[in-house]
Amino acid sequence: MAEFFKRLRCMVGKHSPSRRSVRYEGHLKIGPCKYCGRQLEKGGDGRWVTRHLTSSAGKPKVIEED
Repeated sequence: MAEFFKRLRCMVGKHSPSRRSVRYEGHLKIGPCKYCGRQLEKGGDGRWVTRHLTSSAGKPKVIEED
């Protein structure tokens, strides 16, 4: 039953990092949520937030035709 409430917290954005799986990427601490597996990063204020990847893979390509 306690697991249910922890997963419910994930649904409202209150994730808990899996401390054993945390790794460093430059100056950032990155790790998965203990209950749902979503990637998190530790913000400058010390809170763990959902990681937003900034890659060009998700951006659509614009093709110009004559």
